[in-house]
Amino acid sequence: MISRRQTREYLLQTLYARVNISPFDRDIFYGAYFLGDHSLSLDMVYLDGMEKLLIANEWSLIGLISLIAPRFDLETIPTMHILILAISLTELIYWTGESIPPSVSVNEAIELTKRFSDDSGKVFINGALATFLKERDTLIPKATDGKFRIFKTGV
Repeated sequence: MISRRQTREYLLQTLYARVNISPFDRDIFYGAYFLGDHSLSLDMVYLDGMEKLLIANEWSLIGLISLIAPRFDLETIPTMHILILAISLTELIYWTGESIPPSVSVNEAIELTKRFSDDSGKVFINGALATFLKERDTLIPKATDGKFRIFKTGV
């Protein structure tokens, strides 16, 4: 059975590896991650689409994150939190596949944070996404491309 939650977890870990491993090889990572038949439960359409959208819109996503978390310096926010926010924001703004309700996207971001971070991360992610949802229409046009980058290489 295809699991969107498992696919999000895999996407997050793929993105984290991409940030920390240079050069990143998706096929090698995929082979190391799945040593059994678990890959059959990934939603490959979602995975491929989200990965491309995240990389293509990195600058805008980082700009939005700086607006929804203005008290934090991007360079001090844990990479995992930036990636979780980027996944959720990509679903909320750029994803054009099967509809994902905003509440599901936010809930899944919280679940990722519970699994890959701590309670303070959960509060941070929840607050940042709540700010985005309340001020979405004014924030998106204000997002500017900054100098901060999370991904070192393209897809």
